[in-house]
Amino acid sequence: MNKITLAACGIDCNECGQYKVTAHHDIKAAQSLVAWFQSRGWIGENESAEAVMKKAPLCNGCRDKTGACFCGSCNLRTCCEERQLSHCCECGDFPCDTYINWIGGLAHHKKAMEYLMPLKENT
Repeated sequence: MNKITLAACGIDCNECGQYKVTAHHDIKAAQSLVAWFQSRGWIGENESAEAVMKKAPLCNGCRDKTGACFCGSCNLRTCCEERQLSHCCECGDFPCDTYINWIGGLAHHKKAMEYLMPLKENT
């Protein structure tokens, strides 16, 4: 795992549909987001991947300072910035309660922690 592709929380941006739509104009990634966007009312019931693509930029990754970050004001990213850390695993408190709560049973959040644990062991 290349440390540069990881968001502060450990999510690999290159595995994220929102990032793929923005950075790579990936129509397959947009298709995978259609039902999710429809369920949130971001696109209409009869709209498709093209409607998702029109919403871009969805996310330029949390390292981007333009504000085009899908997670918005992420408290994990903010915490890392305040502590001048690249990733949560560089913190002596990792994994803290905030991080554990963020995982919340979500598979892609658990995977993010799996990416960070080996980095933690090397810091």
